[in-house]
Amino acid sequence: MLPPASQFLSRILPFAAALWVLSFAAAAQQPNAQANALAGQAAEKKDWDIRLGAGAMFQPDYEGSDDYEVAPLPFLMVNYRDLVFLRGPMLGVNAFTWQGPRPSDKLQAGPLLRYQMGRDDGDNDALRGLGDIDAGAEIGGFINYRIGSWSTGLTVFHDASGAHDGWTAKLSGGYMHSFGPKLRARSEVSATWADENYTQSFFGITAAQAQRSGLRQYTPEAGFKDVSLSLDLDYSLTQHWGLTGRVGYKRLLGDAASSPLVEDKGSADQFSTGLILSYKF
Repeated sequence: MLPPASQFLSRILPFAAALWVLSFAAAAQQPNAQANALAGQAAEKKDWDIRLGAGAMFQPDYEGSDDYEVAPLPFLMVNYRDLVFLRGPMLGVNAFTWQGPRPSDKLQAGPLLRYQMGRDDGDNDALRGLGDIDAGAEIGGFINYRIGSWSTGLTVFHDASGAHDGWTAKLSGGYMHSFGPKLRARSEVSATWADENYTQSFFGITAAQAQRSGLRQYTPEAGFKDVSLSLDLDYSLTQHWGLTGRVGYKRLLGDAASSPLVEDKGSADQFSTGLILSYKF
């Protein structure tokens, strides 16, 4: 069991508030009329950005647990012309792009498809008798705006496979900073809202489940289920090889934090860390 992080959380909240007061002014897109054969060849080489790797994550064995495990982490990122992208289990399309005055200033929006991991009642003794939650597919959409090193966004997902039939919405704000040609840092704060179908599936205890598991019956409602903070460090070992380290903290909130799976058997403080080695093609 890891100790509570009330002091750490008190430092997160002022930083999160500062991210949400970003100003979103941008000028109209300026067309670029310069084109020649050499530039066309260079652009063609940059059509695809593919990164493949593997690593490991140290994380809770279920959302709300105070027991931790080391899990293998396959890594795959694909980007085609800043139009279609694959980031791990999530596939998306930048269906709309509004370019600001600088190359790094842009508003993008589009559809998303995500593979959602399920949960087995054998993952932890606290889950015994609750039954499995099947893995499934979620459909949704996103809108993201970047100003220089700062970004903010909204992502919405709905379970389309009947695994939990729920909705989630995630608000996020981030900052990116380069310490040189080899080292780059990315930080993000976020808050996630979930409807009652999601909270009931992952945090609720029905009468039948209570009888089988010995846990008290519990029916959570919709609301914000967590706030989180993460920090990634990317280091370029060579032109193609890179190393990424991540640390993260999530605090469960509201009805999610009051679940017997969290309050009685686990912890609302959720920590994670990981390391990934990747190759850029």
